[in-house]
Amino acid sequence: MKRFIYLSAVFAAMLLMVSCSGSNSTPSAAFENYSSGMVSGDYDKLTSGIYISDENKEKADAIRESYKEMIESKGKSSLDKKGGLKEIVVLSEEISEDGNTAVVKFKQVFGDGSETEDDQKMVKVGDEWLMDVGK
Repeated sequence: MKRFIYLSAVFAAMLLMVSCSGSNSTPSAAFENYSSGMVSGDYDKLTSGIYISDENKEKADAIRESYKEMIESKGKSSLDKKGGLKEIVVLSEEISEDGNTAVVKFKQVFGDGSETEDDQKMVKVGDEWLMDVGK
């Protein structure tokens, strides 16, 4: 019985490590992670995935905060007119030959049933993929 409990605990710990470690390991997985913040209204989660260039590192918090304020003021009212954002579905990803940039194509599904398709540029920083919003 003790062996069963021990093995169960080890198995649970392994599952936890695997599920937490790969969340941003691909462009699509990273985009899904960050964009889930847009769906849930967790704009800090969304803006945490914004790539900040080295020359702007000291202003990173201010840049992320300005994006958050813009989303809260303009984006939310636009979404409310469409019945809210129901889900974001990744359609595809294209990783560049050098493996450091990618484009994720996605679909937004709104509460009123309408849909739009768009794409998001992604950049790899270390082992993590971030959204390149051009700043």
